[in-house]
Amino acid sequence: MINTFTIHTISYQQAIHAMKIMFVLLMMIISGCTSQSAYKAAKGDSSGYKEIALAENHYRVQFKMNGHARASAQKYALMRASELTIAQGYDWFIIEKRTLRTLNEPDPFDSTARPVITRNCGLLGCRTRSQLPAQSIDIPDTETLVVLEIRMGRGVRPEKESYDAREMWETAHSDKTAQ
Repeated sequence: MINTFTIHTISYQQAIHAMKIMFVLLMMIISGCTSQSAYKAAKGDSSGYKEIALAENHYRVQFKMNGHARASAQKYALMRASELTIAQGYDWFIIEKRTLRTLNEPDPFDSTARPVITRNCGLLGCRTRSQLPAQSIDIPDTETLVVLEIRMGRGVRPEKESYDAREMWETAHSDKTAQ
């Protein structure tokens, strides 16, 4: 019994093309398995970004995020401010007012918290210990809110607290894809 094998040869370009297609498919599968990005438009009062025009070149940009992720919420608010500035046809923006708040944070001095009392007894006597229950560091209902009031401009950028919109956008998106 004779086994015959057919050997197919493909060019280097065909092999590279096939590998690129496999890589893209693999990335699509992996990205489908990962959690949804926090950077998205807010629907109603949910997490994400919103903006409101206060004047032609003056906007209030808001970003709300679950948990205590202050640095991420600030980065996303700046990212949205840069996108909005570019979309409106401006080159740069300045932050006129910045507000950072934590919403739904539990009160550490809540009088309704009952102490946990433990009593350990041994040969030489008993020892009683009273302790408040430990609270979680990141409570799921807690949200971080960043509100930026920005003024946009064209041409020469002022030096004080100003951001180049395109540079900020590129930096933010390169950080986002690196994660």
